[in-house]
Amino acid sequence: MRSVINHRQTCRRESSTAPQPPSFRPRPPSWFPPEAGGMSAARFEGAYAPRGTIALQQLRTEPGPGDSVHCRATLTVGQQPLHLEASAFGAIGAMSEMLYGLGAGVEIVSLYHQRDGRQVAAYLRCERDGRQCWAYGLADTGDEATVRALISAANQLHRQSA
Repeated sequence: MRSVINHRQTCRRESSTAPQPPSFRPRPPSWFPPEAGGMSAARFEGAYAPRGTIALQQLRTEPGPGDSVHCRATLTVGQQPLHLEASAFGAIGAMSEMLYGLGAGVEIVSLYHQRDGRQVAAYLRCERDGRQCWAYGLADTGDEATVRALISAANQLHRQSA
């Protein structure tokens, strides 16, 4: 069941990327491309978390019925802010629904979390229409890090299809 509500209005802008701690050093899982292991943090982020057409401005999650959650997100698509809502069994599922609603859905093939100090790094391998990419996100929680990586994957796969 896909239920995405699209509200077009403006709201305050929040940071779209989590700042990396000065000591952060990517330690990707073995299924990530081998060259990723030797990259600096800046080069790694440029390769696996590049800025793109879709950017997360704000994400709020509230408990829903049963085990579900209701997520509200403000995304910028191009230069246009979009306010989206979706209910699913977790923030990752809700963001996936929102991305599918935008025509930018991706499938997560592999997922790995790693704690780095106070933050969590999420590493993803994703696919869409037979194409694949590796993506990365960093945030205070595993869900938010994965949401950021999911958006990065959507941007990368959109670029590959252009």
